[in-house]
Amino acid sequence: MRIEIRPRFDEEVMASELPVRKAVAKTVKLLQSMTDISQLWNHQGLNFEKLHGFTDPETGDQLYSIRITQSARAFTCLLNGPAIVLVSLHTEHDKTYRKH
Repeated sequence: MRIEIRPRFDEEVMASELPVRKAVAKTVKLLQSMTDISQLWNHQGLNFEKLHGFTDPETGDQLYSIRITQSARAFTCLLNGPAIVLVSLHTEHDKTYRKH
């Protein structure tokens, strides 16, 4: 799977603590190993889910969430190809869905 990383996501990763940065790297490697979207939907550990009512402020695309750590989530968009866009990183799960 092709991965695009938005500058915001990259900045948020770099500002995160080391365990979160390591978890992001592990997740990116996992995503790169996937060959189609069905693997993303079916992967137990990622908890990939559609965020109803949430869209990317830049593009208007539907946002999805994937688990990075127990408390951190990444907001993503899907593109044809298959490709995933890593839009933003949220390190406090409970507050994540109130930010947008």
